[in-house]
Amino acid sequence: MVRCIKHNKKSCAKARHGRNECDLERIDVIDKRMEQLTEERNTLIGLMTKGFLEPALFSKERNVLDSEMKNLTTEKTNLVMSFTSGTSQADEVKALLEYVSKDKFDGNYTDEAFEKYVENIIVNSRDELTFKLKCGLSLKERVVR
Repeated sequence: MVRCIKHNKKSCAKARHGRNECDLERIDVIDKRMEQLTEERNTLIGLMTKGFLEPALFSKERNVLDSEMKNLTTEKTNLVMSFTSGTSQADEVKALLEYVSKDKFDGNYTDEAFEKYVENIIVNSRDELTFKLKCGLSLKERVVR
């Protein structure tokens, strides 16, 4: 689980949309650190080209910087994916609520609604199906014969 950095814990806990705001703050911290790492790497390259560093030390330090950069990139990607996934699910819930709240909705099956709102169907048994909706809901239904 992503942890807020220490000085942001209180603001994250108080935030209305705590996890999303905390994630956005963490993304900002990651971006700043990635900028620092890029500057450090450029400085390291400059020192190596001027002959101030031995190749072994240069490689060791560059590997440390590259490793941290890779870890930060992975963490940022995961945070962005988590954030956008939550946003798209919220949009799907809103669309579904709007659809079922319409005056003309009678509860009957339509191909259009199925394509728009159902992600997949899981056959649990001969008598039970689970409809996984794009908004994240799973609805179990008994098969009537």
